[in-house]
Amino acid sequence: MAHNLEITNGKASFAYAGRPGWHGLGQSIPRGMEDSETVSELAGLNRTVALAPLYTMFDGPPVALPDKFATVYEDSGFVLGVVGSRYTVVQNATAFKAIDRWLADGRVRYETAGALDEGRKVFILVRIDEDFAIAGTDPITPYALVTNSHDGSSGLGVKLVSTRVVCQNTLNVALREKGERIGIRHTASAEANIESAAQALGLVSRQQRQMMERFEQLAQMNAGQSDVEQVVDLVAPDPAKVTVSLTERQRNRAGRRHESFMTFLQHAPEMPTIVSAGGLDNRWGLFNATTEWMEWVDPTKSTQILERRMVGSLEGAVSDARQQVYDLLTAD
Repeated sequence: MAHNLEITNGKASFAYAGRPGWHGLGQSIPRGMEDSETVSELAGLNRTVALAPLYTMFDGPPVALPDKFATVYEDSGFVLGVVGSRYTVVQNATAFKAIDRWLADGRVRYETAGALDEGRKVFILVRIDEDFAIAGTDPITPYALVTNSHDGSSGLGVKLVSTRVVCQNTLNVALREKGERIGIRHTASAEANIESAAQALGLVSRQQRQMMERFEQLAQMNAGQSDVEQVVDLVAPDPAKVTVSLTERQRNRAGRRHESFMTFLQHAPEMPTIVSAGGLDNRWGLFNATTEWMEWVDPTKSTQILERRMVGSLEGAVSDARQQVYDLLTAD
């Protein structure tokens, strides 16, 4: 099953507000009942996880394994994982309690919740009721994703995403999104850190709103031929115009990059992502086209595997160049 949802007594451990997931499974969250206790019950996330000692047998009586425990469902004894002595179970009810306090300001509401891999991994997705439409056509729906695990594979995680999580595949997509993730280990201090994570997430969401407002300002600014030329000179300059001395290899490389970028800009107005950004006539569209080329089209990076490209986009040369393009387009 591609959705990988936990199925208990023929019932999927999944709840949703509004429309169901592509798999058509789960229970609908009634309006007005959007608190974590109700959502957890509908999604089957209200089961208690306990620690149980582990034993081994070899030609004799059972011997307890030191510093090793199994995480199990208390109601059935089903084994979820094996953990060490420092591991502290963070119950789903505890993990999501802080969200209720965040919900109190009316800005957010529960969107989906579910258990994956027979209950080993859990998620709750909260929709931040501040949809954005940059340039009037480029829609972005912000969510806060809270994840928890009971097999020792990961701690509690909180992250801002734009993917609606309804299954394992969409969870994987959301976790790969760019953005800050707050991680909390399963230790004795985990419960105290959950509230801090919710507060930090609120701060990040406000920063996101400010960032979207800046992007909207870009969308309202015209992008003329001189703007395009300045971006080209910054990102992939024509080697014929470069004043510094270049080796033949450097000149060939620069030529390939320049030709590739110019060709990309020629066809960019027809691309769906650029159309939704309002085209190349505004600076938001030009910024999107430039960053898309740098991250995914630049021929001098074609030999890199996807993971390396993502790292470069987030924290390497591409990240630095993207900031330079943004600074250039917002200078006026």
